[in-house]
Amino acid sequence: MTAFLIDIATIKKIGFVNKNVDDPIISTTLRRVQDTLILPILGTPFFKRLLQGITDEDLTADEVLLLNDYIAPCIIAGVDYRIVNALTYETRSKTVGTARDEHINPVTIQENLMRTDDLKRDYETYRESLIGFLKDNRTLFPEYDNFVCSNENIAPDSGKVRNRARFI
Repeated sequence: MTAFLIDIATIKKIGFVNKNVDDPIISTTLRRVQDTLILPILGTPFFKRLLQGITDEDLTADEVLLLNDYIAPCIIAGVDYRIVNALTYETRSKTVGTARDEHINPVTIQENLMRTDDLKRDYETYRESLIGFLKDNRTLFPEYDNFVCSNENIAPDSGKVRNRARFI
């Protein structure tokens, strides 16, 4: 499915991503944030339901509230966090190097780490808020509350301690 839970224009409007960033870079980052950060929070059945609801334009009022007030801020913070490296480093046919622009001075590695640490804290705050809202309102979202776990499906993240290494 190629749907997004939030559009690129909203990311450019609300997030830290500059308006001149190419949409393909943002869409790739958005896809990865959805698949690696948001899907594990929602669980596969509820994630798929929201994508289908956006495509079919049949989201419930509760789902719209969830998307606007909790999922969108979490995605925007996740994109801001994850896109830093995509914009800093370029992968070419022979090597990976730092990107340079004649209109901006690149940051040092230490400055880059400080920036990503700040962005990670933002993401984690929105993540905890989203999980808390889902746990407090689980009966409003049957696909979140009543999921079937299988080899293909991911169970919703209930905020338990997990390996944070995947965010690095």
